[in-house]
Amino acid sequence: MSVRREKLKNGLTILTENLPHLRSVALSVWIRRGSRHEAAERSGISHFLEHLLFKGTRKRSARQLALDIDAIGGQMDAFTSREYVGFYVKALDSHLPEALDLLSEIVLLPSFPGPEIDRERNVICEEIAMTEDTPGDLVHDLFIENFWKNHPLGRSISGTKKIIRSLGRATLLRYFRKVYVPENMVVAATGHLDHRQIVDMVAERFSALKGTADPPDIQAPTPCRLKRVRHKANLEQTHICIGTISPPVTSSRRFAAVVLSTILGGNLSSRLFQKIREKHGLAYNVYSSLNMHQDAGMLLIYAATGKATAHRVVDMIAEECGSFRKDSVTANELKHAKENIKGSLVLSLESSSSRMMQMAQQEIYFQHQYPIGDILAALDRVTQDDIGALAREIFDERYLSLALIGDLGKDRSFSLNMNL
Repeated sequence: MSVRREKLKNGLTILTENLPHLRSVALSVWIRRGSRHEAAERSGISHFLEHLLFKGTRKRSARQLALDIDAIGGQMDAFTSREYVGFYVKALDSHLPEALDLLSEIVLLPSFPGPEIDRERNVICEEIAMTEDTPGDLVHDLFIENFWKNHPLGRSISGTKKIIRSLGRATLLRYFRKVYVPENMVVAATGHLDHRQIVDMVAERFSALKGTADPPDIQAPTPCRLKRVRHKANLEQTHICIGTISPPVTSSRRFAAVVLSTILGGNLSSRLFQKIREKHGLAYNVYSSLNMHQDAGMLLIYAATGKATAHRVVDMIAEECGSFRKDSVTANELKHAKENIKGSLVLSLESSSSRMMQMAQQEIYFQHQYPIGDILAALDRVTQDDIGALAREIFDERYLSLALIGDLGKDRSFSLNMNL
């Protein structure tokens, strides 16, 4: 990665990577604040603002924004996470000025029209309701909320209907002006571009932006061991989420965590997929994943199965976690997992959008760009002993926790027995 970095006088960071074989440019603006930085009474405000910034600027209506991005054949979207917010556009390199105009207008000149705020408030409330009707998403929220109980990382990114309905225009504007300041912004661009041209164009549009960022008041969460079983009538499947701690994204042990998760449930040859789906046919969907943040992490295992087989699947997952504590992963498992991760990573870098996202995330978490060779070398250094030591730490009865949602009646007898 030939990433170049520059900082404007007002504190805004610019990152570029020239990919001359492409004929497109992926542009993005990242805000170094997400849902974990919100006060409890404003939970969901970052996500609300992300929606509202597409609802019109001082120069264009929401409809005109949509017409103008379509007119250049571009793609524009945004997302909110727990530690940052991102806005991005992808377009042909010949439409770079128009694409940057649209992106900069959205984050610099939103108009916050009253009727649009009320309409979008209803949209977000429907989005929250949609999660309630999507048990696979709901069981993840139930787990995270209770595992990181009473901590901002445990709150839903979307907030609650009550809070969203309480956020008025003045509150939204105050938060926007406080957070959308140069020191909190990273502009990242990849594709067929010239670094100097990008810097000049961004400076022309963003140099007048003023304001300083308040230092984030954050503390690492304390994991809370839990068992939550929620009855939800008329569901065909029981949705299971079993999880524990993991290293944070800033830890050098993140590479071992990624390898462990891959062996456990990260692909088609993983232990859980082969055992629960392929050998016993008990689930269509079963996998493990990592949620890693600045100062905390979580490994989650998800499966959906019939009511009659829910206990059996929970037992199988718990036993597999226990086997990681007792027995070393094999040399073949380690080799195959590493090659799988490296292949996925390298293939993703063939996408300008993926490169742009990785570049910005490395800036946000490390203020440094790690070349792909360094990342691959770090994966290669992970040993069987590293996996074993990490497994003994995280698959511990103090942390291993369970959440279920299904048509379970009064059945609350689920337990996690790792057969140690």
